[in-house]
Amino acid sequence: MSVSVKEVFDLAVELDLDKLAHRVYWALTQQKASLTDSSDKLTTIQYDEDAIESLIEKNSLGIGRVKLFVIQTSKPGWYAFYFAQSGLEASSLHSGMFNEKPTSIVNAPRLMIPLMTFAETGVEMNLYERRKKLIEFPAYIGHAEAGKHVLYKMRR
Repeated sequence: MSVSVKEVFDLAVELDLDKLAHRVYWALTQQKASLTDSSDKLTTIQYDEDAIESLIEKNSLGIGRVKLFVIQTSKPGWYAFYFAQSGLEASSLHSGMFNEKPTSIVNAPRLMIPLMTFAETGVEMNLYERRKKLIEFPAYIGHAEAGKHVLYKMRR
């Protein structure tokens, strides 16, 4: 069973793989490939790297605007998780919600992949799936203890 160009494109967009997504998008718009082609076709195309770089710079597909930020809280070993466009947005939301200044803020895309358990509901999902369910950003996701994969909704 072969993977289609559409499946590669959809996955690249979903996982914020901007270079791959824009590369496939360029191939599609230049009619070098179609959505129904096997993904093997993508390895045979002569790409225009300058045109693709321009698409990436313009962010033609709107990929990666909302990122995961993790804020070290004043409670040792605890971190707050936010979806926001910038660290400043995440910091402002955190300060407003918890009346504390963040100790440090990290853009943490690697934490999007592991399954997390949401303590309130017991639902287990990765943060890519969680982000798809949200409408407004910035958004508070929850707090987790270092090294644990359980998110708790904290209140002030």
